[in-house]
Amino acid sequence: MPRTLLDAAGFLGGFWLALALLLPLCAPWAAAADPGIALLESRLHLAVNGFRREQHLLELERLPELDAVARAHSEDMVRRGFFSHASPEGDTWVERLGHAGVVGFRMAGENVGQTSRADPNREILEGWKQSPAHRENLMSRPMNATGIGIARAADGRLFYTQLYLNVPR
Repeated sequence: MPRTLLDAAGFLGGFWLALALLLPLCAPWAAAADPGIALLESRLHLAVNGFRREQHLLELERLPELDAVARAHSEDMVRRGFFSHASPEGDTWVERLGHAGVVGFRMAGENVGQTSRADPNREILEGWKQSPAHRENLMSRPMNATGIGIARAADGRLFYTQLYLNVPR
């Protein structure tokens, strides 16, 4: 217990400094969002909808609750050093949606990707177009909602997750 006002001020200052430095490591959601990542996510949404328009498909509505699930998966891949549709515990996008309380959808799919290229969205979208399974998600006629999450690894690589859902309207 501090004995003087100066001791108390020092304790509180140290406490707040520790919180400011450690909270982003323990709780990534508490860190300030990277505006560059948010811009990439927004531009990917526009590019995917542009591709869907070219194919005469419905545009996908971007939903914040789906963004949160997609972003959490990308951040998990970065944090734990894996790259997969399933977590190391075996959870797929369907389980992740359920854990997040996202219910009532009729169909769901997911695309993931990683890149360190200078034009990352272009590379990711072109890769998805060339992959039969990823292209199927991009072009799935019933899908009407999406969530996009991108995370940056310490080495600069970007990890992408895009969810595709059919939600009742």
